Amino acid sequence: MSESAVRSSSWLSGTVRHRRHSPVNHEFSYRTGMLALDLDEWNHFGEVSPLVSVGHFNWLSLHRRDYLDPTVPDLRQAVADRVETATGWRPDGPVELITHPRHFGYVFNPVSFYFCYRAGERPSEGAVPAVILAQITNTPWHERHLYCLHVGDDVIATRQGWQTVKAGFTKRFHVSPFNPMNQSYQWTFSFRGPELRIHMNVNRPATDEQAAGRVFDATLVVRRTPVTRKTIHSSLRAFPVESFKVVAGIYWHALRLRLKGVPFHSHPDKLPHDHPQRGLGREDRGMEPVTPDESEHLSAGTTPTRISSWRT
Repeated sequence: MSESAVRSSSWLSGTVRHRRHSPVNHEFSYRTGMLALDLDEWNHFGEVSPLVSVGHFNWLSLHRRDYLDPTVPDLRQAVADRVETATGWRPDGPVELITHPRHFGYVFNPVSFYFCYRAGERPSEGAVPAVILAQITNTPWHERHLYCLHVGDDVIATRQGWQTVKAGFTKRFHVSPFNPMNQSYQWTFSFRGPELRIHMNVNRPATDEQAAGRVFDATLVVRRTPVTRKTIHSSLRAFPVESFKVVAGIYWHALRLRLKGVPFHSHPDKLPHDHPQRGLGREDRGMEPVTPDESEHLSAGTTPTRISSWRT
C-alpha cells in the first residue's frame, strides 16, 4: 500500500450544525468525518488502506456513478467540462471533491462540493477556489442539481486571517418537502490554512403576512489532516457508518419536524399545470439565478459571485 500516492488529498474532521427558525425552532449538531480528494488521486485512493477501495465494495469506497456526469469516465474531466461551459475557464490547478465516500456500499450525500483551483495553488494552505460546484441531491427523490459559483476575485479578507466568499441567489431546486421553492440562499465559504467553514442561510421573501427573514441555516466546520492509513482507520473507528448516520438523521429529524407541525410542500413537478412554480428549475441548463432583491444581499455583504444553475 502507498500513502504517498494521495499526498495532496485531505481528511476533514469537524462538526455539522442545522438550525430551523421558522415556522418552528429545531436545532441539532453532530461530529463528522469527510474526504477532500484531489481528483488526480482518485485511482490511488484505494492504496491507502485495505479497508478502502475505488469501484469495489469495502468498508470505505468511492464509485464513479455517485458523482457528477457519471457517463464521463474521468470525474476531473467532467468537472472541468462543466466549469468551462459555465465560466469559460478550464481548471488548470487542483480539483478537489468534498464528500462522504460509501460506507459498506451505501452513501447519500445531500451535497458534494468540487473546489477548482488555479495552477500552483494549494488547498491545504487555505487557497480560495476560483470556481465552486455544489452538486445537491434531494430527499426522498434522489434527484440531482448543480450550482456553479464563479468566484473570480470576489474574496473578503478578515483580520482573523480568513479568506471568505459569499453568494446570494434564488432557489432553483426542491431540496426538502419542509421547504417551499419561494426562497433564496446566502452561501458563505471561508478558508484559513487547513480550516474550512461552509455556511448556508435559507431566506423567505417578504409577503403581506410576514417580513422577509431567515428560515433555516446550516454550518460545516472542519479541519484538514493528511490522508494516511492511520487517519482513515481512526476516522472509521469514530464514524464507522457515517453514510448511514447521515440518511438516518435526515429521516429522524424529518419525523420530529412533522410532529412539531411543520407542513409539507409539494415537489414543483407535482404542482398544478397553471402554478407559477410548476417544474421550477427542471429545465435549467446554465441559468443564472439572481436574488429577489439584489441590493438587499449586497448591503448584507454578499459578494457579486456569478452563479449558474444546472439540472443534472
